[in-house]
Formats: sequence, structure tokens, C-alpha cells
Amino acid sequence: MTGCVESGNSVLFRELDATIEELAPAVEDLLQRAGPAEQIRSDAGEGGIKYAMPVHFPDGIGQGQLVARLFRYREAVRLDVELEHNRVFTRPDGGASDRRCFFNDFVASITLPAGTRELSVDFRRRVLSGLHAAREAVQRYNRKHPEPWNAVKVVASRPALTSTE
Repeated sequence: MTGCVESGNSVLFRELDATIEELAPAVEDLLQRAGPAEQIRSDAGEGGIKYAMPVHFPDGIGQGQLVARLFRYREAVRLDVELEHNRVFTRPDGGASDRRCFFNDFVASITLPAGTRELSVDFRRRVLSGLHAAREAVQRYNRKHPEPWNAVKVVASRPALTSTE
């Protein structure tokens, strides 16, 4: 060890943390475009930031939240955006089944090199259109398949989403 050059994980972590700080406003802007800015919660932890905001479904059934995690991933920065919800398919008797309503699922991820300053227009567009499609998925399916035997019915499972954990 010569002591002349600082190297190793600490330098890499500092570069990645600086990139996370640079990208944080872009992630907040993305979420603001998806819903009311005053409802966005953030939680900074070691190696990343987690954002969450409530999402409402058009039929009023269940609860959802859009969660964005910006964190160090290997030698890069990763952003995962996911729609978490408590909607499940109904059983024949109308009660909640143990089968999650996959129609409303949405996940988007991107890995960015250190030094990236903004999110691509394509990724932002994909997240916003994907969220919209996921929110409307059950209603869209039921409009396309109006026969009663094809109808998709959902209920909220318990417990309801209450935190960003």
C-alpha cells in the first residue's frame, strides 16, 4: 500500500452515492407526474433512497402504492419502480382468494452507470404508461370481454397497505 491513491470500495461508493443524489430530483419528478406531489414519502437509507406514493384504482377497490427504490447495485445505480397493491381475485362465494390480481402488477427497472444525471425520456414514458395501464387493467379486460363468465372480479385482501416497508 503506497498511500498515494485512495482506491477500493469507498471511492466507488462515494461515486455511486453522488449519482444517487444527482438522480433523486429526477425520481421525485417522475413520481410527481404519476400523482400528487404532496403525497410522496421518502426514506433515505445507507446506499439508497426509497420513495412511495399512494395509488388509487378506478373501481375504488383495494389500496396501492407506487414505490421507487434508488440504490447502489454492484458498480452502478439501480432504480426499481413497482406498483404494490392488496388486490386479489375473488372466490366463487365473493370472498378474497389467495391469488394476487396480476392484472394490476407493474415493475420497471433500469441500471445506470456512475455519473448519470437524469433518467431517459423512454424510461420515464414507460413508467408512466405502465402505471396507467396497470391501474386500469381489470376494467380494460372486463370491457373487452363483457360476457359475465369472463368477468374478472377483485377484492382487497387484508391487511391493507399502511407503510412503505
